[in-house]
Amino acid sequence: MKTVQKKDVFMFKRVAMVAVLAVSSTTVFAEEISEDKRFSVGIASFATVVRADAGYGTETDDFSGFAIFGTAAVNDNVGFRLTYADQSNEDDSNLDLTAVEGSLIAGTGLATNGFKAYGSVGFFSETLEYSGYDAEFDFSGLMLGGGIGYNWNPVSLEFWVNVRDASDYEDFGGGGVDVTAVSGGLGLSARF
Repeated sequence: MKTVQKKDVFMFKRVAMVAVLAVSSTTVFAEEISEDKRFSVGIASFATVVRADAGYGTETDDFSGFAIFGTAAVNDNVGFRLTYADQSNEDDSNLDLTAVEGSLIAGTGLATNGFKAYGSVGFFSETLEYSGYDAEFDFSGLMLGGGIGYNWNPVSLEFWVNVRDASDYEDFGGGGVDVTAVSGGLGLSARF
C-alpha cells in the first residue's frame, strides 16, 4: 500500500511539473507573438500630383514611380519616417522628379500587430529635371499628412497621403498661379 502511495505522489509531481512547464512555455510563446516590432523597411508605389490653376485654366502634372521608405517607432503611438522616391512624369518620361520626405508620425498601432492609423507633420525636398538638359529645379517645404495600414508579425501594408506647402511651386509658376501639391504611397515593408 505504501508503494502505491509513493508511486501516486511521484506521478502527481511529474504531472504537476509537466503542467507548470506547459503553462510557462505558453506564456513565453504568447509574449513572442505580441512582441513590439519598432522598425520597418520597405518599397512603395509612390505618386506626386501638382495642380496649377492660373485663372484661365488648370494644368496637372502627375508623377509616379517607386520609393524606398523606413519607419522607426519610438512606441506604439509615435514614430519617424524617411522616404526616398524616384518618379517620372506620366505624359513625358524624360521629365523626372526625385524626392526625399521626412515625417514625425503620431497615431495608434505603430509598433504592434493589427490596425494602425496616424497623422504626420514633416518636410519634403525634391528635384525636377529633364533628361538631356543641365537645368534642375528644386522645391521644398513643410507637409501634413496621414495614413492607415495593418501590421502582421513579419510585414506591414499601408497607404499614406501628404499635402505639401506649395509656395515653391507657385514661385516657379510665376505670379497669379494657385498650386496644390500632394504626394502619397502604397507600401509594403518588412518589420523587425
